[in-house]
Amino acid sequence: MDTITRLITLALATLLVSGCASKSADERTAARDNDCMFAVALRDWRPLDNENLILFESGRRAYHVELFRPAVGLRLDVMIGVYDRDGRICPYGGDAIIVDGFMPERIPIRSMRRVNEAELDALYVEFGINPPVVVDSETVELGEAAE
Repeated sequence: MDTITRLITLALATLLVSGCASKSADERTAARDNDCMFAVALRDWRPLDNENLILFESGRRAYHVELFRPAVGLRLDVMIGVYDRDGRICPYGGDAIIVDGFMPERIPIRSMRRVNEAELDALYVEFGINPPVVVDSETVELGEAAE
């Protein structure tokens, strides 16, 4: 095979493999929308540690947010704000949490996902906010108890 034929074959093979591995546009949009919330719907928040927090939306929907770096004093009694570009808080697009502590800081969001009640309980146990549930003298994580 000559060089041109090899390049064309390689390009076609690359397109074929990437096309099979990618999700549809609707699937990507649905996944991204599930990981966003409207900023005006933010009603409450709870720190898990200095790098993780839970945001609560109207209707008590919860979102686990992981920050790009620890926020000094996030677990202390501070206020937070959000920086967004389009009215939605998302894990992409430069959205950030603003921690109004001793020195206010803006920290970009690394990841954000909507969590159900069982996942929220499991996060509280994982981060030491709630103790594990004891069933028949065995320690069981809340996420495992529901299964």
